[in-house]
Amino acid sequence: MTGATQNRKVLRRAAYRLAAWQAALTFGVAAVAAAVGGVPAAQSALMGGGISIVAGLYQALRMFSGQAALQPERFMRSVYTGEAIKIALTVALFIVVIRVMRPQFAPMIVAYAATFVVYLVALGTGYPWMRNEFGAAKLPGPATGRDSPNDD
Repeated sequence: MTGATQNRKVLRRAAYRLAAWQAALTFGVAAVAAAVGGVPAAQSALMGGGISIVAGLYQALRMFSGQAALQPERFMRSVYTGEAIKIALTVALFIVVIRVMRPQFAPMIVAYAATFVVYLVALGTGYPWMRNEFGAAKLPGPATGRDSPNDD
């Protein structure tokens, strides 16, 4: 397995783990919403969190699908295109949910915003879900087959 392929797998796994943490937080917000506002509030929270998870996961998987180190122009194009599609997907999902499902606005927006806490925690902690089996940070490096730039 080449270094680039291994790095893509690590990054895709990190994207799935990030989405899993967002889902856990969304369920937590939905539980609080259920206690405060009943089942409709919980359903609204699940919709808001789900919108963020779907759009964010789409972007991450699209971004990590190419070989960044070998084709940097393609990677950057994928980043910009993925972000644009993520924004359009988010808007479209909000429109569909609001028009079709008629959610309660406050729980939906609170859950949507809460998913961004996961990104902040990830940045502040150095992405703890990207650890190898020995607990050491396993950050992807260049496509040279090394795990990080300091593995000389």
